[in-house]
Amino acid sequence: MMSTLASPATITVTVFGVAALVTLGVGIYWLFNKRARLRDIAEMRAKLDELEPSDPEYGAVRALYTSMVLDAERWGYFAGEAGSGGHASSADHGGSDHVGDAGGGGHAH
Repeated sequence: MMSTLASPATITVTVFGVAALVTLGVGIYWLFNKRARLRDIAEMRAKLDELEPSDPEYGAVRALYTSMVLDAERWGYFAGEAGSGGHASSADHGGSDHVGDAGGGGHAH
């Protein structure tokens, strides 16, 4: 029994099996994390749309939203969804409603 478990073929198959399971687990985690982050970004965008630039928490919400979008772009979460209108409409929207009111930016409406 001991010689069967210690054979190079058994060890190799075990190592490859563990590596495959770890890769599968990381892939599933990344997929669910991506969906959760995109949902969080959409919720933050809705919160930002509700606030006016004069609200005390507007700056913090806008900074958090911007940070979340930058992180998502860096991780490539928007690459496959730009054509579907999922992110493209909200990213280009990017606070342009309020930028002119805040005195910066350069968007003309």
